[in-house]
Parts: sequence; C-alpha cells; structure tokens
Amino acid sequence: MEPAAADSARLRDLLARLDAATGPDPVLDRDIAQALGGGITAGEEPAYTASIDRCFDLLHRVAPGWHWHVGFGVTGLLPYATLALGPRRFEASAATVPLALLSVVVRAACARAGLDI
Repeated sequence: MEPAAADSARLRDLLARLDAATGPDPVLDRDIAQALGGGITAGEEPAYTASIDRCFDLLHRVAPGWHWHVGFGVTGLLPYATLALGPRRFEASAATVPLALLSVVVRAACARAGLDI
C-alpha cells in the first residue's frame, strides 16, 4: 500500500483531522484523495467522509487484499473499523462508519511510510 505523493506531514495532518471529524467534510475528502491517490477525476467530489461505498472503493484501491471489519462498540453508539494484513493491524473508532474506515486506511498508510502513530 503506497500512498501517492504523500509525505509524513500530510498523513499526520489527515489523521489528526479524521480523529477530530464528526461528519461529512468535502475539504477533507479532497485532501484524502490527493494524499492517497483516490482516483478522482476533475470535477468529481470523492465524498469519502459521507459514503461507506466510497470508503470501500478507496480501501480496496489503496489496500488490496487487506482484511477489514466494521462494527459498533459495546455501547452500540460509536462505530469502529479494523484493517489487517498478516501481523499488521489498525483499529479506530469514530463518529461515523466512513470516518472509522478512513482512519484505519490513513493509519495503515502512516505505518507504511514509517511514521510512529
């Protein structure tokens, strides 16, 4: 999984913004597409933070072959996501399912780039 033209500062910034996000954010969507090579064409809005389907499109493009799981915590209020391949495993909770999925994808990209998160 190689983020296209992403540097450590960009990935750390994305992770911090995802951790603070509470819902759809078009600016964050565009920044994710740019950092992770989301395959967005001119004039297209990626809508990752609003769409589970778009998140899965990104996940399968950026992390093919990785195993994922989505669920809700013990309270049933906050969703979480897990992304794993072999011994590598990333988990995150967030306000929405798309945000949880995006967080694990960016965490995996951070680890791949050698960042201590």
